[in-house]
Amino acid sequence: MSDNVRNERVLVGTTSTTIARLGDSKFSPRTAILIRNNSPNAADIITLNIGADVAVSGSGLVLNKGETWTDSNSEGYQCYQGVIQAICDTADGVLAVMER
Repeated sequence: MSDNVRNERVLVGTTSTTIARLGDSKFSPRTAILIRNNSPNAADIITLNIGADVAVSGSGLVLNKGETWTDSNSEGYQCYQGVIQAICDTADGVLAVMER
């Protein structure tokens, strides 16, 4: 796999956590990002906030167990370049994050 691809498991709890940063030279400019809720339980609902503000449970992009959010460059559109925050309804949230 290329050094310019991030494949990580990110733990998410009940406090807002930054899961993707702005301006990381390794992934800047970002061309694609995929975030999947890989949590073990249905109660581990994760909310994403696309932006620097803290994530608030249920207020943003809500991912139930197994659901995915993705963004990528396409025909004149540029993938979102900023910070992404996440929070989980429980202390046991797990995200898979692929970024390039």
